[in-house]
Amino acid sequence: MSEQENITQSPAEKNTELAKERSHAAAERTMMAWIRTALSLIGFGIGIYEVADKTGGTETFKNSKLVGLSLIILGIVSAILAIRENKISHRKLMRPVFIYEDRTPLGVYIGYALIIIAVFSAINIIYKFINN
Repeated sequence: MSEQENITQSPAEKNTELAKERSHAAAERTMMAWIRTALSLIGFGIGIYEVADKTGGTETFKNSKLVGLSLIILGIVSAILAIRENKISHRKLMRPVFIYEDRTPLGVYIGYALIIIAVFSAINIIYKFINN
């Protein structure tokens, strides 16, 4: 926006533009939070995989390797989806008229994936406990 356009804007128009700037900044902070979450998932996945690999990695820890690999993949996918969501948010904010779209948040999908990994792990632990 040029200096001349800034001077001729009404207070309501200035407030609208400032609100858009705040929304862009909020979208950036949300994406960075998702990037931190993805990095944590990847880090935990690598840690679990490495511990399983160093402590034998054959039958006892084979499923631990799968859990570690699952977390790594989930972290990568969540980072990609976070970047995609950020681009969509910025595109929506650049429209002259804001149109609300009812969408399921990214956290819900990541949460479901973590539940599936946890259930798989719990079943594996119970199975090993029963058979020993």
